[in-house]
Amino acid sequence: MKTFKLSEAGERGWFVGQFDKAVYNTDLFEAGLQTFEKGFRSPKHTHKIATEINLVISGKVMYGNQLLTVGDGIIYYPGEVCECYYLEDTVTMVIKTPGALNDKYVIGDSE
Repeated sequence: MKTFKLSEAGERGWFVGQFDKAVYNTDLFEAGLQTFEKGFRSPKHTHKIATEINLVISGKVMYGNQLLTVGDGIIYYPGEVCECYYLEDTVTMVIKTPGALNDKYVIGDSE
């Protein structure tokens, strides 16, 4: 058995995966509990390998033209475009499978 604190985890809340500070290291999937401030806009991006699953824990976010609130989720399959705009301070649980490092491809001039 191993206990951990999320504060010990890697950058941006990633705590499972092939990250230096992962509390559990695996290439099967990645998991992160991520916090975003109201008004933050993520870069438009896609994944070539991983499927990304997002669940809203608190707050409100636009994923493309889809409004998601607490308890709502969205799945992006490889090749689909993900773009997020946070309407409130928001916490999301994100799972990507498989755990494919360097599989985020920014689209256009979004940075």
